[in-house]
Amino acid sequence: MQWTADFTNDPNNDYELMIEILCDDEDIGVIRPGKYGLEFILFSHSKNIVIPFDWILNVMNEANNKLVIKKV
Repeated sequence: MQWTADFTNDPNNDYELMIEILCDDEDIGVIRPGKYGLEFILFSHSKNIVIPFDWILNVMNEANNKLVIKKV
């Protein structure tokens, strides 16, 4: 399995910066700024997806440091 986390722009949210989570080039989910902080959204899948904990923790820490949070 090849996991990647790519910084990209969200076309559905004024092209704000977000992180796409992919496994073998399949969209698994996104991390994006939300109204109350960062949101980690996993997309629905018909099979269980096992995400390596240390890898996703590193991605979340990077998101927390680099994505801008809108103040409410």
